[in-house]
Amino acid sequence: MPRIAVVLSTGAVVSLLAACGVKPEAYYQTMRPNLLKSNYQTASDYLEKNRTKIFSEKDRLLYFMDQGMLLHLAKKYKESNGLMESAKKTAEDLWTESIGANAAAWVTTDNSLPYQGEDFEKVLLHFVGALNYIGLADYSAARVEARQVTAKLELYNSKYVEAKNAYRDDAFTRWLSGRLSETEGGQTALNDAWIDYKKALDVYQTDYMTRYRTAVPRFLVADALRVLQALGPEFQTELQQVQSRFPAVPFKPQAEIQGMGQVVVIHASGEAPYKVDKFWEAKAGPDVLRIAFPEFVAKPSNIVGARVSLGGVTADTELGENITAIAFQNLADHMGRIKAKAITRAVTKFIAAKAAQGAGAKMTQSGNQKTQAAGAVLGIAGAAFEVANAVAEEADKRSWITLPAAVNVAELFVPAGRADLQVAFVGPGGRPMGSTSIPVEVKAGEIIFVSLRTFD
Repeated sequence: MPRIAVVLSTGAVVSLLAACGVKPEAYYQTMRPNLLKSNYQTASDYLEKNRTKIFSEKDRLLYFMDQGMLLHLAKKYKESNGLMESAKKTAEDLWTESIGANAAAWVTTDNSLPYQGEDFEKVLLHFVGALNYIGLADYSAARVEARQVTAKLELYNSKYVEAKNAYRDDAFTRWLSGRLSETEGGQTALNDAWIDYKKALDVYQTDYMTRYRTAVPRFLVADALRVLQALGPEFQTELQQVQSRFPAVPFKPQAEIQGMGQVVVIHASGEAPYKVDKFWEAKAGPDVLRIAFPEFVAKPSNIVGARVSLGGVTADTELGENITAIAFQNLADHMGRIKAKAITRAVTKFIAAKAAQGAGAKMTQSGNQKTQAAGAVLGIAGAAFEVANAVAEEADKRSWITLPAAVNVAELFVPAGRADLQVAFVGPGGRPMGSTSIPVEVKAGEIIFVSLRTFD
């Protein structure tokens, strides 16, 4: 009986797997020129027109995230919140499914599974939701969204038996919750604001300074001092304690801001980091096991802050949320689980490949021609598995790419009236990076929020 010889090239297997793999996210590069020019509606229209070409069903969460962000930037706040709600529900459903028995995740690539989002991405859905409600002047609803960030982080962390997340509390959205409380007015609102500010101060001084290279913002300290002073003598001890912790930070007492308005500028800058493949190789006799895992790469930003001016008052933005640093830490916290799945997957494929090749070799030595043919096919399958394991292993590199790299804040106490808020953007080292102006109306005793976004 003739022997049946089959040669399977590495290039053929790689090409086959590439055809079945995740599409590259080149759509972002197509949208990016419009993002740089603030043509957000144009970018949103492009994404909607090409939705089915860009996003498969397993990538539906990414569609909700990116399109929701673009609609927010286009000031379509209600439509954006509709997609944010869809994203929250999808993420929750996928997360609930993932903490159950999902055997497929251990034997196939993560790319073949629905994308459920990183923990930091899922909680920042609530931050975008808060900004949408701020845009609608519904500050009470915005505060609910801001407070959900920490609540969700606590929920996620409670499900991790080992290797808890370092990102377990969000100081920035605690500050935002406090600022939104202040819009309600009255002593109860001030007391609620102080509770948020107090916790924010603690989280900044512990987690944020050491893990995310984010110092305690002066605007937070000033807000805490102002609120404590307004709360009266019963809070004198807390006021002195905060002053002793931050002696160089001045604040405006209530008496100085009577009849004035407050402007809070929230500047989302830069672009979120992206993922690349990293590989770890191990020898199994003469064979090589190649394990792929994702790693974030930071994108450099040309605009890192701004100087804002209104009514003769000027302030520089300060870093409130370093999303890039949080992304790095959050992925590092999950890396043990990611690598465990990748190693299990590679070993499973390797064992299956060797078993198939061994069985195929025995069958091709049979005196039965049909058995020989079946053995050859089994050998091909084994070879394909082996090449795929050694050459074409790929990590899950999906991410929410329209997120900013950081969020910066500035606060102004200004006379009531209508005027143009002057914004001068700055790059690393303070170099000028262009400017813009935004008409605002400030009323006495009220707080208004101004959101800015730069991608450069």
